[in-house]
Amino acid sequence: MTRISFFVHDLAANPIVRAAALASAMSRDYEVELLGFLHSGELVYAPYRDRFIYKTLSVPLDTLDVVRAIPKLAEMATGSIVYACKPLVTSLGPALWRARIAGRAPLFLDVEDDEWVAPHDGPADFAWRHVVKGWRHATAWKYTRAIHPLVRCADGVSVSTRRLQRRYGGTIVRHGPDGDRFNPEARELTNAAACRARWRLPEGAPLVLFAGVPQPHKGWHVLLDALQRPDAQAWHLVLAGARDHHDFAEAQRLLGRRCHSLGLIANDDMPSLLAAVDAVAVPQLDTPFARTQLPAKILEAMAMARAVVATTIGDLPEILGGGARGFLVPPDDGQALASAFHHIAADPAASRARGRAARAWFLEEASVAEMRRRLTRVFVESRVIGRSERRHAAA
Repeated sequence: MTRISFFVHDLAANPIVRAAALASAMSRDYEVELLGFLHSGELVYAPYRDRFIYKTLSVPLDTLDVVRAIPKLAEMATGSIVYACKPLVTSLGPALWRARIAGRAPLFLDVEDDEWVAPHDGPADFAWRHVVKGWRHATAWKYTRAIHPLVRCADGVSVSTRRLQRRYGGTIVRHGPDGDRFNPEARELTNAAACRARWRLPEGAPLVLFAGVPQPHKGWHVLLDALQRPDAQAWHLVLAGARDHHDFAEAQRLLGRRCHSLGLIANDDMPSLLAAVDAVAVPQLDTPFARTQLPAKILEAMAMARAVVATTIGDLPEILGGGARGFLVPPDDGQALASAFHHIAADPAASRARGRAARAWFLEEASVAEMRRRLTRVFVESRVIGRSERRHAAA
């Protein structure tokens, strides 16, 4: 069976999330392997640690160290198809080496973030921090911009959002989870009370989940503001992420007993946690970076027919059907976010209807089967797979 080698930026952190979705989608028709440097930890990112067999190298994010290690990582790949996840030195670099220097293999590129956009600093700070300084950081903005012309070496491109498609071309692939595992009709997931008991969450209160790292563009401060407003004071916040994060500690201080920090949750356990909550919050801010993003937690929540509360940024209005498949609020508006929580609690039947519509959209547009179909189309259109595989892909 043909094998695909996925090169992932920093397998110790959350860049693995989309790469894992792509690899899972293709694992039915191909063997897959995930390769990458470990920059921010000694082990593969905990929620996905047991999902695949990984090939890793522990390397600091120092430019010279990464450049020296690129050939070593490339030589560990055994796939006859190479997929670079992100156009970064740390992922595109070893993928190019494997596909164009160490051998001749089809090369594909996946783009999930706008690595092109300049960091948001004032002109003086930007020039100093990102142009004059930062030479030892392998994913510094100047290096990412410098290697950008190399994306033309790819035989095919997949992207996560329309804005990225306008920049890179290629095929939009929404990275949803396995709909069989994330299935609200599964017997073990239909009893919300039992799922809450498993996670030691209060039975009677409405629960909103925030999963991941509270980075600035994710609107974390807006969520905390909303939960302190009268419309949302009945709601409890459930956190799935590193317990020692200082923002989570601040949430615990502000919300007290209304805050439940669960730590990092394995991806296989996310369906149970989603079945326990009433809503998932994705209050993205209006920043260039956020406009190109598609947070995986939105698609996981939609797969589980949960109420998603998101801002009108990027592709989110399209994905949520203008509000027919979730709740849309303006960015940086704590009162609008609190009002959305109030409506979910006041009319749970309408919220469930939107959740069912979200699940139906997910199955058609972002399921594993749809991802496999779209990625296969990328392969077919690149003319790098054989005729027999094309017939199989079209079947």
